[in-house]
Amino acid sequence: MKNTFKVFLFFSLYLLISQSAFGQWMRTSVNKKTVLKDHRTTNSPILLQLEKDRDVLSLPLNKENEYIRVWDYITGKRGYVNKKYLTIIDTLAKADLITPPVKHKLHRGGAVLKIENIEDESVIVEIDKIPYNIAPYAETKLILKKGNHGFWAYRDGALPFWGSIFLHDSTEHILKIETTAEKDVIIADIEPVIHRKDTVVIESHFKDVVKLLPKIKMDSSKIVDNTHPQDLAKPVNNVDIRGYIKLNGLYDFNGLTSTGGFVPYKIPVGEKNVENRGFYMGARQSRLGFFSRIKTDEGYIKFYVEADFAGGSVSYDYFRLRQAYVQYGYLTVGQTWTTFTDLYSTPLTVDNEGPSSSSSTRQGLIRFEKKVGNSNNEFAISLETPTKNFGDTIAIDSRQLFPDVASRYKIEYPTGQLQFAGLFRVLSQHNVYDDVVTKVGYGLMVSGKNSTTNEKHKFYYQAIGGRGITRYISAFSSYNLDAVASPTKNIYIPFTLGGYITYEYYFHKNLFINFVTGFSWIDNSVWQPGSTFERSYYTSANMFWFPFDRMRVGGSFVQGARVNKDQERGDASRFQMYIRYDI
Repeated sequence: MKNTFKVFLFFSLYLLISQSAFGQWMRTSVNKKTVLKDHRTTNSPILLQLEKDRDVLSLPLNKENEYIRVWDYITGKRGYVNKKYLTIIDTLAKADLITPPVKHKLHRGGAVLKIENIEDESVIVEIDKIPYNIAPYAETKLILKKGNHGFWAYRDGALPFWGSIFLHDSTEHILKIETTAEKDVIIADIEPVIHRKDTVVIESHFKDVVKLLPKIKMDSSKIVDNTHPQDLAKPVNNVDIRGYIKLNGLYDFNGLTSTGGFVPYKIPVGEKNVENRGFYMGARQSRLGFFSRIKTDEGYIKFYVEADFAGGSVSYDYFRLRQAYVQYGYLTVGQTWTTFTDLYSTPLTVDNEGPSSSSSTRQGLIRFEKKVGNSNNEFAISLETPTKNFGDTIAIDSRQLFPDVASRYKIEYPTGQLQFAGLFRVLSQHNVYDDVVTKVGYGLMVSGKNSTTNEKHKFYYQAIGGRGITRYISAFSSYNLDAVASPTKNIYIPFTLGGYITYEYYFHKNLFINFVTGFSWIDNSVWQPGSTFERSYYTSANMFWFPFDRMRVGGSFVQGARVNKDQERGDASRFQMYIRYDI
């Protein structure tokens, strides 16, 4: 009987030690180029190509299994890799967060844990193997039993944080999730919430707490964040000031004389298109932005204002408002990027205008936008300013009778995204008899972005078309082409078509090139003169280098052409560069 008991005891200890060892994740390096597979079989589907020296997490290597469970924390993919391609570096350290007991007479039968994400990207926190997706600057509140609780904190692109938390009965704590300055390692810290006898709750790290009534139920994980490739970088300091200093230089070979963006509409045609070489350099594209937020019981109210110095002519570097909006949950109110655009399919170019056929208007709007269901798909609908020509804060053109209505639906999948957008407008214009004539305008847009599994190759594309939508297209946004008074008592709303494609190749994560080409076209009426703009072409080759954090250097060659209704043509070409440093 004693021998039987000893065998049972040793066998139980063996199982316990084995489960503990094989549940421990290890920091591991890939020693030879290989693949991450879906299952432990040779013919299993491939999830991801793994380059040599790539850092991943794996379970300990063992003799029993040829394929080892691997977690590629850069992409978030989990699968299996042949163990001969893996080299263990060390053990992923476990953190034990122990909270001190609190002396009081309360006995609530549990503990309160608030999890706060103080970063600008979503993070997933698992408590006792139950995941919680926490949006940027959001929090979630849990009621847990007293005792020990296991937890993980992770997101794509950062080394995860794991450990245990011991909570005493009838206590409240705040678990803060953030990353290191380099954004590549997640860290966590826990703080107590102290309740005084006067029932005032002190949370020392938040001083701007307000309460909104009535209470609004909101899922913070569905809030959508929009970022354009040329937007200001997110701040890394405690004072929420964003901005960059940007020195922009260009050399024109022929055609254009403007010092701003490369706009094919401005290219002279025929005999007026002559060799006109010139050099310019300035910093008027530098930007300054201010961001703040107020914490409420239901989330954060966010405030953002951004401006540059590109207002007026080159001789007058006026301070110009670019964005100014308030965001609360799913609602955005103010001036920002139109809903009838796709910021994520917009390629990064040295030319500040970007592809001439892209939709990249900023204007006043009221927008509802959120992620749909349990997916990362997004839906948005908005009422937007209906002005025919909205340049900037210096000059605003005539008003319209009704607001524009814009909507979009974005579908995300592992290698990219696809977006469909629509626009409905009611255009009013004085005809030749000075009567107000009203017509309907509309627009449709399809856009997307795709990349290969190793993200060395990326593709961007966009196609746009409709009537009365020229103010939403970069090539025409400032030239009042939405509606034209006809010789009759009516107005003419031209049909517009445009699009672009981009190929991007990464030599290294901080060095890449891209090639952009696109066109824009307007269907002119028979009675319009031959000098009326008909179509344009835009092509650019760009190279970017990020020598160190928050600095980038770019160079490009841009070529474009304008063709009028009578087929007179003009060409322009430019070399451009910039040096930018983010505050």
